[in-house]
Amino acid sequence: MRRSKKQDLIYLYGLSAETPKREISGSIDGASPVATLSESKITAWFSHVPADEFGERLATRMEDLEWLAGASVRHQRVVAQIAEGVTLIPARFGTVFTGEKSLRKHLHEGAAEFKQTLARIQGTEEWGVKVFARVQSSTQVEAASGRDYLRAKAALMKPARARELDPELKEFARALQAVAAESAPTGKVSSGQPDLEWQAAFLLRKRDRSAWDNVLRTYAERWGERREIQCTGPWPPYSFVG
Repeated sequence: MRRSKKQDLIYLYGLSAETPKREISGSIDGASPVATLSESKITAWFSHVPADEFGERLATRMEDLEWLAGASVRHQRVVAQIAEGVTLIPARFGTVFTGEKSLRKHLHEGAAEFKQTLARIQGTEEWGVKVFARVQSSTQVEAASGRDYLRAKAALMKPARARELDPELKEFARALQAVAAESAPTGKVSSGQPDLEWQAAFLLRKRDRSAWDNVLRTYAERWGERREIQCTGPWPPYSFVG
Protein backbone atom coordinates (compact mmCIF):
# COMPACT_ATOMS: atom_id res chain seq x y z
CA MET A 1 0.00 0.00 0.00
CA ARG A 2 1.26 3.45 -0.94
CA ARG A 3 2.30 5.51 2.08
CA SER A 4 0.56 8.82 2.75
CA LYS A 5 2.39 11.89 1.44
CA LYS A 6 1.88 13.41 4.88
CA GLN A 7 4.54 10.96 6.06
CA ASP A 8 6.93 11.97 3.29
CA LEU A 9 9.79 14.42 3.05
CA ILE A 10 10.81 16.36 -0.07
CA TYR A 11 14.11 15.22 -1.61
CA LEU A 12 15.70 17.97 -3.74
CA TYR A 13 17.74 17.28 -6.90
CA GLY A 14 18.28 20.83 -8.09
CA LEU A 15 16.95 24.25 -9.10
CA SER A 16 16.38 25.79 -12.52
CA ALA A 17 14.72 28.81 -14.09
CA GLU A 18 12.93 26.67 -16.66
CA THR A 19 10.33 23.90 -16.41
CA PRO A 20 10.43 21.92 -19.66
CA LYS A 21 7.93 19.13 -20.14
CA ARG A 22 10.14 16.09 -19.78
CA GLU A 23 9.90 12.84 -17.88
CA ILE A 24 12.77 11.82 -15.64
CA SER A 25 13.30 8.10 -15.18
CA GLY A 26 14.11 6.82 -11.72
CA SER A 27 14.41 8.67 -8.42
CA ILE A 28 16.44 8.51 -5.22
CA ASP A 29 14.30 5.71 -3.75
CA GLY A 30 13.02 4.24 -7.02
CA ALA A 31 9.41 4.62 -5.87
CA SER A 32 8.18 8.21 -6.24
CA PRO A 33 8.53 10.01 -9.60
CA VAL A 34 10.47 13.24 -10.03
CA ALA A 35 8.17 16.29 -9.97
CA THR A 36 8.58 20.07 -10.15
CA LEU A 37 7.43 22.99 -8.06
CA SER A 38 7.83 26.68 -8.97
CA GLU A 39 8.08 29.72 -6.73
CA SER A 40 9.42 33.22 -7.49
CA LYS A 41 10.35 32.09 -11.02
CA ILE A 42 12.61 29.31 -9.65
CA THR A 43 11.75 25.66 -10.30
CA ALA A 44 12.64 22.91 -7.84
CA TRP A 45 13.07 19.33 -9.07
CA PHE A 46 12.17 16.86 -6.33
CA SER A 47 10.55 13.59 -5.34
CA HIS A 48 8.78 12.41 -2.20
CA VAL A 49 10.81 10.15 0.08
CA PRO A 50 9.89 8.28 3.28
CA ALA A 51 10.66 10.21 6.45
CA ASP A 52 11.77 7.05 8.26
CA GLU A 53 14.64 6.61 5.79
CA PHE A 54 15.60 10.16 4.80
CA GLY A 55 14.81 11.97 8.02
CA GLU A 56 16.61 11.53 11.32
CA ARG A 57 18.02 8.15 10.20
CA LEU A 58 19.71 9.58 7.11
CA ALA A 59 23.06 10.15 8.82
CA THR A 60 23.05 6.55 10.04
CA ARG A 61 22.05 5.23 6.62
CA MET A 62 24.96 7.10 5.03
CA GLU A 63 27.34 5.05 7.17
CA ASP A 64 26.11 1.97 5.28
CA LEU A 65 28.48 2.12 2.31
CA GLU A 66 26.44 -0.28 0.21
CA TRP A 67 23.29 1.80 0.64
CA LEU A 68 25.23 5.04 0.12
CA ALA A 69 26.81 3.82 -3.12
CA GLY A 70 23.46 2.86 -4.63
CA ALA A 71 21.66 6.00 -3.48
CA SER A 72 24.48 8.27 -4.70
CA VAL A 73 24.37 6.74 -8.17
CA ARG A 74 20.59 7.17 -8.35
CA HIS A 75 20.92 10.79 -7.23
CA GLN A 76 23.57 11.54 -9.85
CA ARG A 77 21.59 9.87 -12.62
CA VAL A 78 18.52 11.98 -11.91
CA VAL A 79 20.56 15.19 -11.69
CA ALA A 80 22.31 14.36 -14.98
CA GLN A 81 18.99 13.75 -16.74
CA ILE A 82 17.58 17.07 -15.56
CA ALA A 83 20.78 18.94 -16.51
CA GLU A 84 20.52 17.64 -20.07
CA GLY A 85 17.49 19.87 -20.62
CA VAL A 86 18.01 22.90 -18.36
CA THR A 87 20.65 24.99 -16.66
CA LEU A 88 20.63 23.41 -13.21
CA ILE A 89 21.94 24.28 -9.77
CA PRO A 90 22.51 20.70 -8.55
CA ALA A 91 21.58 19.95 -4.96
CA ARG A 92 23.98 18.12 -2.69
CA PHE A 93 23.21 14.50 -1.96
CA GLY A 94 20.78 14.18 0.96
CA THR A 95 19.15 17.63 0.70
CA VAL A 96 15.63 17.25 2.14
CA PHE A 97 12.75 19.50 3.20
CA THR A 98 9.90 18.76 5.58
CA GLY A 99 7.31 19.57 2.91
CA GLU A 100 6.35 21.72 -0.04
CA LYS A 101 5.69 24.72 2.22
CA SER A 102 9.27 24.77 3.52
CA LEU A 103 10.62 24.25 0.00
CA ARG A 104 8.57 27.18 -1.35
CA LYS A 105 9.91 29.37 1.46
CA HIS A 106 13.47 28.36 0.56
CA LEU A 107 12.89 29.27 -3.11
CA HIS A 108 11.25 32.59 -2.27
CA GLU A 109 13.95 33.71 0.19
CA GLY A 110 16.84 32.68 -2.05
CA ALA A 111 15.35 33.62 -5.43
CA ALA A 112 17.69 36.55 -6.13
CA GLU A 113 20.81 34.52 -5.34
CA PHE A 114 19.56 31.51 -7.30
CA LYS A 115 18.92 33.67 -10.38
CA GLN A 116 22.44 35.12 -10.19
CA THR A 117 23.96 31.65 -9.93
CA LEU A 118 21.88 30.33 -12.83
CA ALA A 119 23.02 33.25 -15.00
CA ARG A 120 26.66 32.55 -14.05
CA ILE A 121 26.55 28.84 -14.92
CA GLN A 122 24.42 29.21 -18.06
CA GLY A 123 25.95 27.18 -20.90
CA THR A 124 28.66 25.59 -18.74
CA GLU A 125 29.66 22.14 -17.50
CA GLU A 126 32.09 20.88 -14.88
CA TRP A 127 35.25 18.89 -15.65
CA GLY A 128 37.69 17.31 -13.23
CA VAL A 129 41.39 17.04 -14.08
CA LYS A 130 44.10 15.00 -12.37
CA VAL A 131 47.77 14.63 -13.27
CA PHE A 132 49.64 11.46 -12.28
CA ALA A 133 53.36 10.85 -12.44
CA ARG A 134 54.16 7.64 -14.25
CA VAL A 135 56.17 5.41 -11.93
CA GLN A 136 59.68 4.82 -13.18
CA SER A 137 60.55 1.14 -12.86
CA SER A 138 64.26 1.99 -12.85
CA THR A 139 64.03 3.48 -9.35
CA GLN A 140 65.79 1.04 -7.02
CA VAL A 141 65.67 0.92 -3.25
CA GLU A 142 68.41 -1.07 -1.56
CA ALA A 143 67.90 -2.25 2.00
CA ALA A 144 69.13 -4.98 4.33
CA SER A 145 65.67 -5.74 5.77
CA GLY A 146 61.97 -5.21 5.09
CA ARG A 147 61.82 -2.45 7.68
CA ASP A 148 64.78 -0.66 6.10
CA TYR A 149 63.14 -1.01 2.70
CA LEU A 150 59.93 0.67 3.86
CA ARG A 151 61.87 3.50 5.51
CA ALA A 152 63.90 4.06 2.35
CA LYS A 153 60.79 3.98 0.19
CA ALA A 154 59.07 6.52 2.44
CA ALA A 155 62.12 8.76 2.22
CA LEU A 156 61.88 8.72 -1.57
CA MET A 157 58.17 9.60 -1.55
CA LYS A 158 58.20 12.32 1.13
CA PRO A 159 60.26 14.95 -0.74
CA ALA A 160 58.06 14.52 -3.83
CA ARG A 161 54.96 15.41 -1.84
CA ALA A 162 56.61 18.19 0.18
CA ARG A 163 58.30 20.16 -2.58
CA GLU A 164 56.67 23.10 -4.33
CA LEU A 165 54.44 22.36 -7.32
CA ASP A 166 56.44 21.65 -10.47
CA PRO A 167 56.62 24.71 -12.82
CA GLU A 168 55.26 22.56 -15.66
CA LEU A 169 52.17 21.77 -13.60
CA LYS A 170 51.70 25.45 -12.79
CA GLU A 171 51.92 26.23 -16.48
CA PHE A 172 49.37 23.50 -17.26
CA ALA A 173 46.99 24.86 -14.61
CA ARG A 174 47.28 28.39 -16.03
CA ALA A 175 46.60 27.10 -19.56
CA LEU A 176 43.40 25.39 -18.41
CA GLN A 177 42.33 28.42 -16.35
CA ALA A 178 42.77 30.65 -19.41
CA VAL A 179 40.16 28.57 -21.26
CA ALA A 180 37.77 27.83 -18.38
CA ALA A 181 35.25 30.23 -16.89
CA GLU A 182 36.26 29.31 -13.32
CA SER A 183 38.40 26.80 -11.46
CA ALA A 184 38.28 25.29 -7.99
CA PRO A 185 40.64 23.08 -5.96
CA THR A 186 39.32 19.60 -5.20
CA GLY A 187 41.29 18.85 -2.05
CA LYS A 188 44.94 18.38 -1.19
CA VAL A 189 46.98 15.70 -2.92
CA SER A 190 47.23 12.91 -0.36
CA SER A 191 49.23 9.72 0.10
CA GLY A 192 46.08 7.77 -0.78
CA GLN A 193 47.03 8.28 -4.42
CA PRO A 194 50.85 8.34 -4.23
CA ASP A 195 51.38 9.13 -7.91
CA LEU A 196 48.86 11.98 -8.00
CA GLU A 197 50.69 15.30 -8.47
CA TRP A 198 47.86 17.77 -9.00
CA GLN A 199 44.05 18.00 -9.28
CA ALA A 200 41.36 20.63 -9.78
CA ALA A 201 37.82 21.17 -11.05
CA PHE A 202 36.92 23.56 -13.87
CA LEU A 203 33.74 25.28 -14.98
CA LEU A 204 33.92 25.20 -18.77
CA ARG A 205 31.74 27.04 -21.27
CA LYS A 206 30.43 24.48 -23.73
CA ARG A 207 31.44 26.71 -26.62
CA ASP A 208 35.08 26.49 -25.44
CA ARG A 209 35.25 22.70 -25.48
CA SER A 210 37.49 22.58 -28.57
CA ALA A 211 40.08 24.92 -27.03
CA TRP A 212 39.92 22.88 -23.80
CA ASP A 213 40.61 19.64 -25.68
CA ASN A 214 43.54 21.27 -27.47
CA VAL A 215 45.19 22.21 -24.16
CA LEU A 216 44.80 18.68 -22.81
CA ARG A 217 46.15 17.19 -26.04
CA THR A 218 49.15 19.54 -26.12
CA TYR A 219 50.31 18.64 -22.62
CA ALA A 220 49.58 14.94 -23.00
CA GLU A 221 51.88 14.89 -26.05
CA ARG A 222 54.52 17.04 -24.33
CA TRP A 223 54.70 14.86 -21.22
CA GLY A 224 54.53 11.58 -23.08
CA GLU A 225 55.44 8.75 -20.72
CA ARG A 226 56.36 11.06 -17.83
CA ARG A 227 52.83 12.01 -16.79
CA GLU A 228 49.26 10.87 -17.31
CA ILE A 229 46.34 13.32 -17.49
CA GLN A 230 42.94 12.04 -16.37
CA CYS A 231 39.93 14.18 -17.29
CA THR A 232 36.38 13.34 -16.11
CA GLY A 233 33.11 14.96 -17.13
CA PRO A 234 31.02 16.64 -18.16
CA TRP A 235 29.15 16.98 -14.87
CA PRO A 236 26.58 19.41 -13.52
CA PRO A 237 28.54 22.21 -11.76
CA TYR A 238 28.60 20.73 -8.24
CA SER A 239 31.89 22.45 -7.32
CA PHE A 240 30.74 25.91 -8.38
CA VAL A 241 27.43 26.38 -6.58
CA GLY A 242 26.65 26.95 -2.93
